[in-house]
This record gives sequence, structure tokens and C-alpha cells, in this order.
Amino acid sequence: MSRVLHQQTRPRTALRRLASDRSGVTAIVAGLGLTVLFGFAGAAVDVAYWLNATRGLQSAADQAAYSAAVAAGSSACSSTTYAQQARAVAAARGYIDGQNATVAITCRSSDATFRVQIDQGQPLWFTRLFLSSAPQATASATSQAAAKASDLCVLALAGTNVDEGVIGTDTSAFWLNGNASAALHCGVAVDSSDNASLSTGGTAALSATGLYLVGDMQGSPSGSSTIATTPTANNILKSQIAVADPYAGRMIPAYTSCTSYAMTTRSSSGTINPGVFCGGLTIGGNAPSNLVLAPGTYFIVGGNLEFSSKVTATSTGGVTFVLTGDAAHPTGSATINGNANVTLSAPTTGPTGGMLFFQDRNAQFTAGGGTSSCGSGASQNKINGGSGQLLTGALYFPNQSLCYGGNSSTSGAGKCTQIIARQISFTGSSDVKLSCAGTGVEPITVTSPQVIK
Repeated sequence: MSRVLHQQTRPRTALRRLASDRSGVTAIVAGLGLTVLFGFAGAAVDVAYWLNATRGLQSAADQAAYSAAVAAGSSACSSTTYAQQARAVAAARGYIDGQNATVAITCRSSDATFRVQIDQGQPLWFTRLFLSSAPQATASATSQAAAKASDLCVLALAGTNVDEGVIGTDTSAFWLNGNASAALHCGVAVDSSDNASLSTGGTAALSATGLYLVGDMQGSPSGSSTIATTPTANNILKSQIAVADPYAGRMIPAYTSCTSYAMTTRSSSGTINPGVFCGGLTIGGNAPSNLVLAPGTYFIVGGNLEFSSKVTATSTGGVTFVLTGDAAHPTGSATINGNANVTLSAPTTGPTGGMLFFQDRNAQFTAGGGTSSCGSGASQNKINGGSGQLLTGALYFPNQSLCYGGNSSTSGAGKCTQIIARQISFTGSSDVKLSCAGTGVEPITVTSPQVIK
């Protein structure tokens, strides 16, 4: 009996020994722990990769949004160029829309903002143990092409229509040659995208606070000509956004029937009153004259406006010379001959506020007429009064060339002269200032793209 009991208890004892045996447990626990540890370490590697990918996406989104605003310029959402440029910049950073990423670009016209969002699926390496689908890394940026004030007083539009995103390619849209000297106490902007949009030659000298160019200059100044920017040296900005025409929204005012035809004022003195001068208006004749221009709008319809070289003409208030025409009577040009003594100021308010000369945008432009010679030409205007010329207001010839050779004063009449034309050249010695507070002159603004969020 005792033997039987002893045999029955032996297996139980063996089981108790096995249960109490701790040999090898550390290895098992360590193995299980390391599996979990390696899993978390692998997940950390994946997460770190995703975070780094997000930083790359954000950098690409910022650059793409900025480039969208640059490409759009003043045209905002009216052109598709901004979307093409944004996708190209994203692709250059390795995010190709429709291939390895999704690049979405939207433009909000209400405030001209551009939003770029880049999405890209991320790899599952170690996290495949925990996740059933790959996560998406997303980054977005918003930019805005905002206008800001500038000290520009000379703008060569060069055929630019910024509302349609069109940039002209006029060669030598801004030009100086010979012994011309232009001392501009303000900046110059040239909208032409040509590589020779601004050129100088001979012994010409140009001094301005800065040059704002869509295209480029014709290499270095040719001959012994010089270009200086003060007070900041080498303030020459290239590849800029085309500058918008500040008077693009102005319309030629309505006018009535002709009050005179091909009129020439030959009196030695007297007052000229506003009116509708069909066929042109010549102020002053071959003999010296001293004439006063009464305030108002002078419509020159289908003819030229000319100030003779022997006239002294002064406005007693705000005047605007509107050059316009029709299919049968083309818009003419304006000329102030050398040695003329002309002191004129634009009105400060009203439909022509700030505008001294207002030429119709439909005025004919003769391609190749150029501004280099400032000779005769159907599309050339000449303001060459020299030291006797004091003009306050905008000289606005949006589709024709202007040869300018006048001066400004530090105060009073002539302290604010703004020059806007398709092509511009300076002749003789010119001095231009831009102290326009209270004159009604529209400031010329530049577009400054910036990432806002």
C-alpha cells in the first residue's frame, strides 16, 4: 500500500519542481521585451521620417505659393500662369503632381491670395505592424501679391496690359543717348521683358533712386555713359513683376461738339479758355507771346497739341489736355518745343485729377518709330521745354513714345512730375522730382509677393 502511494506522489512532486524552476525565464522575458522595444523603435523611425517629409512639404509649399504670386503679378486670378508656375516649383522640389504627390492650387480673387496644398502618401516600414493604411503628409501655404507704395515717377509701360497678364517686349523702352543727362529724384520702372528694355549710350548719364525692371538692361552702359542709383548704390532690381498702370481705370471724359477747328493762338497776350479743339491746337505763334490758360479740360480731337518755342504759357488753375480722336480723325500727339516757358498744373480732383496730359489709349503706335532719335514720328510726343518748363501732374501717353527734356523745381509749380508712356527717352539735361502730396497724382505702386500663412 505504501509503495502505491509513493508512486502516485512522484509525478506531483515533479510538477511542483517544474513549476518552481526559474531557469531560462530571463531569456524568454527579454525576448518578448525586445520584440516590443524593436517595434517601438521601428515606429519611431517611421514617425521621424514622416515629420521630416512634412518639413520638406512645407518648404515646397511655401516656395510654390510665393512663385504663384510672382507669376500672377497684377493679373491675380485672371491668368492660369500662377498654377503652372506653382506646380513647376513643387516638381523641382521632388513633388510631382499626379505622380508621387497631389499639388492643389487655388486663387481667391477677392483679396488676390494663392493657396498651395501638397499631399503625399508616406511609407509603412515598421509601422505596418500597427497600421493598415499609409498616412498622408500634408502641408499648405498662402501667399498674396500685395501692392505697396514706391517712389517711382517714371514708368515705361512697353505695351503692357497687366490686367490680362501680358508683358510687352519693346526693345529700349527706356533710352538715353548722346549727351543726355537725367537726374531723377525718384525711381524708374520698365515693364518690357526684353533683355535690352533699358539702354544708354554715348556720354549719357542717368541718376535715379532705383531701377525696377521686368527684363534687363542692354549689358553694361555702352560708350562712356553712366547709370547711378542713389542713395542706395546698385539699386537695380531685375526680373520684377510688371508695374500696373495707375491710371488704367481712368476714362476719357465725354465732350461736346467742336468749339474751334485747327486753332492757332497768335496773339501776343491774352487768355485761352477750355474747349473742344478739333483738328489740333497750337499755343503761340512765330512771335513772342505771353498767354494764360484758364482752368478746365482742353480736348484736342483728331489733331496735335503744340506749344511754340516763343510762347510763355501759364495756367491759373488746374488744366488737363486730353488728346483723343476717332477712326476718321486719329488721336494726335503733344509737343512743347525747346525754349518754351511753360508752367502748368493739373487739377487736384475730378475725373482728370492729377493728369496734366491724358492721351487716349487707342492712340496709334508705330512700331519701330522708337525713341532713340526723338525725331519725327506718328507715335512720338515731345516735352522739350528745358529749364523754362515746370509741369505739375502726370504726363500720360500709354500707347505712344515720349521724348522728355524738361525740369522740375523744389517747390511750387513743377515739384511733382510723373512720366508714364509706352516708351520713354530723355533728351538734353532733365531734372525730375516727385513731391506730389495734395496734387491728385496717383502713386505708382509695385507688387510685392509674400507668404502670409
